[in-house]
Amino acid sequence: MNEKPNDHGYRLAVRIAAVAGILAIVVCALLLYDYSQRRGKDPSDSATLQAFQNAIAQKPTNEALKVGYRDLDLESRRIYFRQRAFAHVGAGLLLVAVAVFLAAAKTAATLHRRMPTPNAPPVTQDREAVSTRTARWAVGGVCFAMVGVAIVLSVGGPSELPTVPEETAAVPEPPPSEEEIAKAWPRFRGPGGLGISAYTNVPETWDASSGEGIVWKTPVPLPGNNSPIVWGNRVFLSGADKQRREVYCFDAQSGELLWQQVVPGTPASTARPPTVINDTGYAAPTTATDGRRVFAIFANGDLAAFDFSGKLAWSKSFGFPNNAYGHASSLAMWQNLLLVQLDQGAAGDVKLLLKRDQRSASALKSKLLAFDSATGKSVWEVNRPVPNSWASPIVIRQGDRAQIITAADPWVIAYNPADGAELWRAKCLNVDIGPSPAFAAGRVFVANETSKLSALRAESNGDVTGTGVLWTGEDGMPDTCSPLATKDYVLLLTSFGTLTCYDAAKGDMLWSEDFEGDFTASPGLAGNRLYLVSKQGKTYVVEPGPQNCKRLGEANLGEECVTSPAFQEGRIYLRGKNHLFCIGEK
Repeated sequence: MNEKPNDHGYRLAVRIAAVAGILAIVVCALLLYDYSQRRGKDPSDSATLQAFQNAIAQKPTNEALKVGYRDLDLESRRIYFRQRAFAHVGAGLLLVAVAVFLAAAKTAATLHRRMPTPNAPPVTQDREAVSTRTARWAVGGVCFAMVGVAIVLSVGGPSELPTVPEETAAVPEPPPSEEEIAKAWPRFRGPGGLGISAYTNVPETWDASSGEGIVWKTPVPLPGNNSPIVWGNRVFLSGADKQRREVYCFDAQSGELLWQQVVPGTPASTARPPTVINDTGYAAPTTATDGRRVFAIFANGDLAAFDFSGKLAWSKSFGFPNNAYGHASSLAMWQNLLLVQLDQGAAGDVKLLLKRDQRSASALKSKLLAFDSATGKSVWEVNRPVPNSWASPIVIRQGDRAQIITAADPWVIAYNPADGAELWRAKCLNVDIGPSPAFAAGRVFVANETSKLSALRAESNGDVTGTGVLWTGEDGMPDTCSPLATKDYVLLLTSFGTLTCYDAAKGDMLWSEDFEGDFTASPGLAGNRLYLVSKQGKTYVVEPGPQNCKRLGEANLGEECVTSPAFQEGRIYLRGKNHLFCIGEK
């Protein structure tokens, strides 16, 4: 028997309808399964994430917990987006399959319709018509159900990705406590930048040539004139030459170099090396830490933050600082803010600019900047009416008011660390300012070789050039070493080795003592013992008193040293020209 003309088209339409129907059923089943899994187990609301949140709430300073939480949260979000994409793609595919099935089924039904038989007896009901109507309603119902499922699965569930709970994401991480800071040595000259140790059981004698009192010494890959900082079991330094800038992390117990990381730059900051002198170098500023990250700045204006595992947290570049000797101001911290004193430009330019227009402070080059230590986001910045300087800011607390104290020609200016607002200023400095301020018993002390030693009242407001200066001194002015102040004494050390002691309350000069050598390292105090480190590597340990200076001992590092000591319990960390030293009992 010959095949009817419409049989071939009918069979093709049936096969297409069958394939489309099977595809629609399979896709619908997969979508239903995925939807049940997605509704029953939200990937961003797992028991593991809840456990991490609870642990972080109990131990907010545990960095490992936070890293684990972030990794798990990131993976859950990837799962979420994969599920959403699957639902949308599947719904679209289901709609296409249903449309093809309907079109093919309609075509098959049309081609399969029987032609009327001539002279056939009349019938009361057309069975084929009934069958056709029933089939249409059945197919329409199934297709309607599938389309409904597709729409529900496509738009069902939360329309937005659940965010990280506010208690772990929106709330800033807590700053280190005062107890943690006091135990560490987190910046240049330790807590507050004052050069005073919380520990008294530190060594008095050592000799690197014989190994006496040297726990370990470790080579530092690149040179630098910055001092070591310490937090827990980590010691940090930075180093640089014309081509590279690096940050180093050492094990405080063994001296092992745990990691060294290159600081990224910009095309402008790395196109050529900045102009510096040997006494400054390419890595003069001391690093700082908030107990979670370490921060380093270099002569070319590059600033970087690394977490304690050595991973780059953030970086930025200020461009080459316009500084006659190279940038040397060290970093400071206040709560969760990293503080950068970026003084630059010539004194004549500043005076001319301010003389022309007192309102043109925005054109000043010098700035004090505050960044969020976790993200590097700028929190505030203020312009400073001063030229380039090399002093580092200190952060003090007088009464219930925290203050950032800065020193540069000609102003000592105090700022509110929360917003950068100026609190008070005093005009008492001139020319190149290298020594950083000191503070004790409500008094701020500043000194410079071409200026006087000035004692300033910390409880001040506005311009206190006349009223805020308690007393001044003229003998023994330093050019590099920062003053050290206690409630009783103010101690100054010149670069040629003269130590001068003033009465902190009255301003009377009590005595002076000469030491052999050249000095750029600022004095450090542990208990009643003052440590003076010469460039030749010899350390003098003395006890200052009201009448004289009692010499307690001498120690030798065996190599040049221009950096200040970092004190910890039973230990002193010193950076020589080539090595980092740990001094104490083995």
